[in-house]
Amino acid sequence: MINHHELDIRLRDLKVELAHATLVAVSKYSPIEDVIEAYKCGQIDFGENRVSELKTKADIFQEKNFSNVRWHFIGVLQTNKVKDLLKTPNLWAIHSVSSKKIVEELIKRESEFTGIELKLFFQFNTSHEAEKTGFETIEELQESIELIRSLKNSKLKLFGLMTMGAIRTDNVLTDAVKCFQKLKIIRALLVKNYNLELKLSMGMSGDYKEALEEGADFVRIGSLIFK
Repeated sequence: MINHHELDIRLRDLKVELAHATLVAVSKYSPIEDVIEAYKCGQIDFGENRVSELKTKADIFQEKNFSNVRWHFIGVLQTNKVKDLLKTPNLWAIHSVSSKKIVEELIKRESEFTGIELKLFFQFNTSHEAEKTGFETIEELQESIELIRSLKNSKLKLFGLMTMGAIRTDNVLTDAVKCFQKLKIIRALLVKNYNLELKLSMGMSGDYKEALEEGADFVRIGSLIFK
């Protein structure tokens, strides 16, 4: 089990460094005991990349009446997992809405969601690497935005955009910055065309500093906290 004092220091230092950006503590692979310790240190935003693991941890938090926790789904989302994901207690955001097909499934299954509002980040594959999911063109992205905007009295809210830095590169940080800058350009275009306010979810343990410099609003950090 992780040391409470050390964990508290790590979280405090990161939050000071992040300033106004929101820290999503990526708790995948971490035992529930460590996640609870982080919560007791004041961390309320947690990210999971598997629906089953997220549901298990969220159910335990609900049993303990940790009602102000905010769960973020950050992994690859398949249509057959949408229904289960939406049933997750205290699900706050999905950072990996990666296609029109997923958007359509979320709309279809919206009644499964029991919260007040579910924030959606549309994932854009800025590096265009085959290993990643995400929208590949502005046109695809716009189709899904128009779908969400056409809904009446929906709990689904387009909240922001998400991306990850390139992984098939010898210049990880340089190319990560290029990916983050591309996402900023895409946001600017969408803000202009749709008069939207969109947050940026970008940056992980290895490149969060670069993401912050490029204006990240949410960073997803795991190993620097739980390892």
